[in-house]
Amino acid sequence: MRSIRRWIPWVALVVIAAVALAIGAGRSGGSPSLNARVMHIASEVRCPVCEGQSAAQSQAAASIQIRDRIRQELSGGESEKQILAGLVQSYGVGILEKPEARGVGVLVWVVPVVAFVLAAAGLVMAFRRWGSGGRSREAPEESDRLLVEQALRG
Repeated sequence: MRSIRRWIPWVALVVIAAVALAIGAGRSGGSPSLNARVMHIASEVRCPVCEGQSAAQSQAAASIQIRDRIRQELSGGESEKQILAGLVQSYGVGILEKPEARGVGVLVWVVPVVAFVLAAAGLVMAFRRWGSGGRSREAPEESDRLLVEQALRG
């Protein structure tokens, strides 16, 4: 019964997070304007000449050309995936803000998740040891007796 009580706050946290995500996902109704779609796609592409800015943030000529290209291709009926594939073909994979989840790009997505899981498992183990007070598996009297015997022998 005591172990069930320890999990109740965690279950409540997961339920609250799921409800918040469901509410947030439900609010994204309606179709965005052309300009909003252009800026969304441009935010997924790096500025080819700027350091640390997306094509949506930058006012460099190269970024403006990329946004114009995205606008023309969206008006022509191309999907976001097709537009991004065309930009990758023109500029290389490094143009994408988020690497693709295949090949070496998978490491960028998998390594942080694995590191988080291992860190969480390490914390759980440390807290369990700490909660047990670091007590030895032997009875205290037995370990004291062994220490006295060793001291008398040596």
